[in-house]
Amino acid sequence: MKTRGISIVIIFLIIISSFLDWGAMNQTSYARESLSNTNVSTSSILEDTFISSQNPSTSYAQSQYLVTGNHSNFGTTRSFLKFQLPSLPKNAVITSAKLDLYQYYDTTNLVTIDIRPVNSTWSASTLSWNNKPTVGNSISNQAVQKPGWYSFYITELVKSWYNGSSNHGVAVQFRDETQATKIFYSKDHLKYEELKPKLTITYSVPDETKKEYRALWVDMFHDGAKTPSQVDKLIKDAQMSNINTIFIQVRRRGDSYYSNSIEPRTEDPNLQSGYDPLADIISKAHAANPKIQVHAMFSMIPIWNKSSAPKDPNHIFNAHGFNQPSANNWLSKNYSGSYLSGSDYVVDPGHPDAVNYTRDVLLHVVRNYDVDGIQMDLIRYMGEDWGYNDRSVQRYNQAFGKTGLPQPSDPTWKQWRRDQVSNMVRKIYTSIQKVKPSITVSTATITWGDGPKTRDDWNRSSAMNSALQDWQSWLEEGSIDLAVPMNYFREYDPKQKSYFENWLAWQKNNQGKRMTLSGVGVYLNSIPDSLSQIKKAQTPLATGKRLGGVSLYSYAQTNKDGVANSEFYQALSTPNTNYPEPVFPTKVPTPDLPWKTSPSKGHLSGTTDGRDHQLVMITGPEVRQTYTDGSGDFQVVDLSPGNYVIKVNNKSAQVTIGAGKVSSISLK
Repeated sequence: MKTRGISIVIIFLIIISSFLDWGAMNQTSYARESLSNTNVSTSSILEDTFISSQNPSTSYAQSQYLVTGNHSNFGTTRSFLKFQLPSLPKNAVITSAKLDLYQYYDTTNLVTIDIRPVNSTWSASTLSWNNKPTVGNSISNQAVQKPGWYSFYITELVKSWYNGSSNHGVAVQFRDETQATKIFYSKDHLKYEELKPKLTITYSVPDETKKEYRALWVDMFHDGAKTPSQVDKLIKDAQMSNINTIFIQVRRRGDSYYSNSIEPRTEDPNLQSGYDPLADIISKAHAANPKIQVHAMFSMIPIWNKSSAPKDPNHIFNAHGFNQPSANNWLSKNYSGSYLSGSDYVVDPGHPDAVNYTRDVLLHVVRNYDVDGIQMDLIRYMGEDWGYNDRSVQRYNQAFGKTGLPQPSDPTWKQWRRDQVSNMVRKIYTSIQKVKPSITVSTATITWGDGPKTRDDWNRSSAMNSALQDWQSWLEEGSIDLAVPMNYFREYDPKQKSYFENWLAWQKNNQGKRMTLSGVGVYLNSIPDSLSQIKKAQTPLATGKRLGGVSLYSYAQTNKDGVANSEFYQALSTPNTNYPEPVFPTKVPTPDLPWKTSPSKGHLSGTTDGRDHQLVMITGPEVRQTYTDGSGDFQVVDLSPGNYVIKVNNKSAQVTIGAGKVSSISLK
């Protein structure tokens, strides 16, 4: 799914005629640019020269050297180069333009040399200090000292030439022109053909059959999407980065960062009064060219994290917190009876009313906003010793004929809690598909510790045993469209680097019926290390298996080193000296999801008389079985189309499953 284009490199060898005797040349070693896996064509520039303040009316159009800086014979010198550009394919996307100059003068002084765009016309044959053209500000620079190749990226300038701006070439100029000169070989040097200047333009012709998700997580614990101007910047940054999907947090702790909601508006003072961030992001992202997808992200089970109660009496924490009677208390607690997980209060996936309420919160957004997707975050337990809501324990004991509190490590109790999370995911998935089948449903999932290599390793993983989140089964049965494992590991730590790579291998090999993206914890890494992790995620296995893309956490903090976020966004898409190989060099669409665009399976949603944990038998083109949840409901995903008989206890009914549809049945 990674976009691959036809990478083409065009190298212009700059050739200048004539001769100026600077003495014997003894610098014969140099660094050559690798051109492997590229196509190369050679063309000449139009002209180049240098100018001298000491000889202000003299033209040096026939010099075989490009002189810059303060020279004893020429005074202040500057060099000029102007390129003849070839035609590129109509849909070509320039990913880099790099000017390489070979400095041969063996002097010890270290100087900064700037490349500046030339703003007016000039001709090498007549150019002199007296009639020199105007130039703009520096667009690229290098610290130059010893002999060798020096690279200057001028990508945006070259792009502008292809987009219709006048091509007047570039000036090469010292930042401090009092410093001693540096001398570069030029077009027609008589002895060192291979050391002549060159401009390398790399571009790709996108293969539209190759697509990938390039997602960005935007959380609401930071600013970034709380005012119209912040959203404007978010869209601009996404476009700069060639991001095609935004996972925007719309629920932090039982609250709303959108206006049309069944939950209270957030108490966040930084959210502009009366402003609807979700509506604004959808409008601006969908208007972008190309369109950027918007997926509304919900923190599913945490509902409050402050010492004082929410101001709104209807907030879920007030209406269904620990001050409510047992059956109406939806909060999870741990084995010792504490309701606090760190600073968070969380609802229990084992309480059926909490599940149905949370589903309805998501469905309200699906019905009222033009979102492309819904993402469930924090849909799990807070640890092995969590899940002891009174109603949840009562249901478990009734289902298995037990009494008292089960031990946290009890295998049956652990599996039952996994089932509660999976039932919640499945119920939400089928409910959304019934309302709007085009919506993509994803989950942000746990990857604590080392990545598994075998199924036994998976069964021993923290996801299965601490978070009690069997997200692998969700991919295998088809109760989500995308899994986005949060592969948050430090690339510079050898152990964590190995963890990251092991998780990637597992995820590429084990996507079940659906698709997996790799979450990348850019906030933990330097920019180069994050780029390395993204490349690893994009690279297919030897078998050809690949992920559907990546999601980057987070928009608010793009690196561990305090480097400006803008530098990270540019590094994703545009090569420069520090980050020469962008991971998103062109804009690409998101992948097609064939089970949604051309479905061959359907889904079933059923209700019964409300009894919990009742066996449901499904017979037809396929034979399946499941159990009712705490509301007496059941869901089955990815059934082959056809007629089925559904049986619960002594009741049965027939239902027809259609491809791409959710069929409903009642056995009350």
